[in-house]
Amino acid sequence: MSSSTNQLMSCFNDPIKEIETIREGIKPELIENFLNEQSFVVKDVLSRLKITTSTYFAKKKEHKLLDSSSTEKFLRLFSVVQNAQEVLGRQEAKNWLYRKILSLGDQIPMDLLDTEAGHRLVEQTLLQIKYGIYN
Repeated sequence: MSSSTNQLMSCFNDPIKEIETIREGIKPELIENFLNEQSFVVKDVLSRLKITTSTYFAKKKEHKLLDSSSTEKFLRLFSVVQNAQEVLGRQEAKNWLYRKILSLGDQIPMDLLDTEAGHRLVEQTLLQIKYGIYN
């Protein structure tokens, strides 16, 4: 596992640490490293998560942390990517995240991750796949 993945995973080992991380914010570089390692296009992910690119790149240039809203959206994405890779395998996970899924109302999972409700729905679908109750 890469160092950016390890740093992000450490947030999920303790719910209080996760909350603190969301409140404090994370470095744009940490997210960018993770996205690049996973072969995601940064600007595409920002757009799908409804995070303005100008704000993101300004924070990066100024070496500032992302706000809590952006941090929480990225942590949701990270969680889903990790779960999808565990359930489906690395390459299939990425394909699945960008494909319309009937049980998600014919929506693309990546497009649902800008909200907590969408995140829960995607995670629920991954659990159903994992336990063989997916239709």
